[in-house]
Amino acid sequence: MGYALFANRKIYYTNLIFTLQQKLDNISQQKRSLLNFSANISDGIVTVDEIASDATNFGNYSEFLAGADSYATLTDDEGGSSTTTGAITEMAINQNYSEENLQAIAEMINKSVNEAYSRQYAKKLEAAENDLDMQQKKIETQLTAAQQQLQAIEQAEGNAITSATPKYAGLA
Repeated sequence: MGYALFANRKIYYTNLIFTLQQKLDNISQQKRSLLNFSANISDGIVTVDEIASDATNFGNYSEFLAGADSYATLTDDEGGSSTTTGAITEMAINQNYSEENLQAIAEMINKSVNEAYSRQYAKKLEAAENDLDMQQKKIETQLTAAQQQLQAIEQAEGNAITSATPKYAGLA
């Protein structure tokens, strides 16, 4: 009967350890994915090649692109940048810049706005990574406890086997 209890507990803790290790692997993959996504958006420009090569982050790319568009069209008071960019564009037009110069200014403004939004979005990614770090630490603590419990069970099982085995005292 005792052996069945030890076997049952060992199976339970072995499965628990496996499950916790799988969770840790999943968190590591999520962190790698976020790191790749963060690197791809750091310049404020997302290309089709970047999205295609990182399909696991498709949702993040969609959210980033929608947010970047919204950031560019919202007024400064609403948390966007359209008031400032509009004022810069208006100043350039009022100074009678050529069409080529206006195009170059528009590109500089777009690049600046995209980089600003990228920095803002990076804070959100940092918060997500911190959340994953906290989850990882919690799981690592659970894993250590489960491994210690499994080791204690195996030691108790070994002691039970030793004490249940008849001893040979030798020849008399």
